[in-house]
Amino acid sequence: MLQTRLYVALGGKLVKNQDIHQGEKVFWTSVITGLGLAIVKGVTGYMANNKALMGDALYTASTAASSLVDRLSNNGTTAKSHTRQNGRTGTTAPPAKTGAPFANLMITVLLLLGGLEIGISAVRDLMSSATPDPKPYAIIPVFLSIAINEAVFRYRYRYAKKQKNARLADDVDNHRYSLYSSILVLAGMLSTIAALELNIDQLYYIEPISAILVAGIVWRQGYRIAKHSIYGSLVQELDQQDAVDFMDTVQRVQGVITVEELKAQEVGDSVKIDLKISVNPQITVREAAEISEYAKNLLLSRFAHVSSVEVQVVPYNGGYPYKSNYELTQSRDTSGNGMLQ
Repeated sequence: MLQTRLYVALGGKLVKNQDIHQGEKVFWTSVITGLGLAIVKGVTGYMANNKALMGDALYTASTAASSLVDRLSNNGTTAKSHTRQNGRTGTTAPPAKTGAPFANLMITVLLLLGGLEIGISAVRDLMSSATPDPKPYAIIPVFLSIAINEAVFRYRYRYAKKQKNARLADDVDNHRYSLYSSILVLAGMLSTIAALELNIDQLYYIEPISAILVAGIVWRQGYRIAKHSIYGSLVQELDQQDAVDFMDTVQRVQGVITVEELKAQEVGDSVKIDLKISVNPQITVREAAEISEYAKNLLLSRFAHVSSVEVQVVPYNGGYPYKSNYELTQSRDTSGNGMLQ
């Protein structure tokens, strides 16, 4: 007898139900911390009139906001069965993420305009003969933000690595450039203080130069978000169409009562499928494994762009007497190919 296990689709893979709470905790800790640090750095940068610090705050805010937009837009995009009739499952295509591209576009515009304004102001400071007025207190929030950001990243990284999250590389890249930005801010602040204490005027140039470099990092972030938004929209349209074909193929396999969940994720030029099917709980584990293997091989053979299929089998629990697809169609299947006619 198969043992019931509850799984849900999350982030392109099937994970245990108890992992959801941990995943939500990690995500919201990261987002709230990022937005909080962005506010602190932005206010401090404005009070200290530090262009580089304001650019760093803009980068931190954009990373948190982009993650939040992606999470909200991904809710409900998994193709699921929603009705069960005569042992077959009805499906609907995932809803189009119409709000996500617009939100990401707004973030991109703010990044580009903010980065441009910071860069222009930094160039003016570079060409100005006025002596900068350093604010040593601004160094404290920067050091604290680096420490907090690093701690949160390590927390998120351990969880993402454990779950084999597909966006782990993006998280590492965002963290790396966030660290670069903060280091540039510190370099500019410390050089201005050193120039004032040591009376070395050449060191004053480091702060506006660091602001220009931070503006470049902000522009890069805007480009990445815009690229992700455009490419992600195209991928979503492809997944909606493919999900219907994948679902229809699996539903025709003998022994499959319902397709509980299906998640198609593009990896380069290929597609990885995570699938959850229900079968008759009265069959043996071996028979369930055979059904699972047949469904997997069928998807791999019928769709050339499918490179990997992970199948989770659970016992069907519809709350009423039923028979398996095999029992219902045994007399109708004369081809011997394991497919419903």
